[in-house]
Amino acid sequence: MPLNGAQAFSESSERVVAYLNAHTPLADWSVSRVVHGEQVHVHVHQEQLLSTGARIDWNESFCSRMASGAAHVVRDSRADPDYSDLGASEYVGAYAGYTISDDRGEMFGVLCGVRPEPLSDDEQLDEQLLNLLSDLLSTQLELARGIDRERRRIEMSEALANTDALTGLLNRRGWDAIVADAQERLESFGDAVAVAIVDLDGLKQVNDTLGHAAGDDLIVRAARTLREAGTTACHVARYGGDEFTILANGVVPSQAATFFETFDAALESAGIAASCGFAAAEPGLASLADCLSTADRMMYQRKHGAR
Repeated sequence: MPLNGAQAFSESSERVVAYLNAHTPLADWSVSRVVHGEQVHVHVHQEQLLSTGARIDWNESFCSRMASGAAHVVRDSRADPDYSDLGASEYVGAYAGYTISDDRGEMFGVLCGVRPEPLSDDEQLDEQLLNLLSDLLSTQLELARGIDRERRRIEMSEALANTDALTGLLNRRGWDAIVADAQERLESFGDAVAVAIVDLDGLKQVNDTLGHAAGDDLIVRAARTLREAGTTACHVARYGGDEFTILANGVVPSQAATFFETFDAALESAGIAASCGFAAAEPGLASLADCLSTADRMMYQRKHGAR
């Protein structure tokens, strides 16, 4: 079986936060991801304050202050001038954190711990240990991304080779493969990803009145329009007879509505009536399977609303 870097990073992260929870005075520990102005907790050992999938504004976080040069260990957040003005100081009494770097040498996220009460005088945190563990996670992440790069290249090439004969888009088998890859990256690294379902309106009427050749032409035009409306980070598939799916990497929940409006506008400009539903995945809260169900419900609500 080939090495799986994503799985290895997940296991390492979970072991680190569990160890720190058991051997330090802080109750909650997390390996988080910082992306598009948000901090997302991906691997959490929770007791009181943190939970997997929780999102906070990066600029309003303790970790942002730490990454900008403030103390790595905050014994009493309400008495520390670098942290006391943050809204989170009302419920975070003590904090510790070190950044984690990715394979490009940029900040990936943070290894951090918190608890509601300040640390007492006799409670200690080993900063050297925390720094060492964050450095080890950075090294693990670099190796994980490197190991997975070739594995993913092969798997994605195989997935992208599964195409629909009529449209040239991904078929159902190819779609399932890229969704599985995105789910793995979501769970391990907190990579942002969103999905949409697009259903053509009136295809049956076109087939019944103008013939199946006209219906096929409508499907081909819709496929071309969706493909051209997407970015290089998008994958478009023909999911069923008149249904298409879109997977968009790098799209967080706050961006999803605006991002998928581009596809609605492109279809409208092409004179193609369709209904679209979308959702963005969140580690620990909404899997891609959940998102597809949410997108499907939204699509049908819009379709019935239009009628």
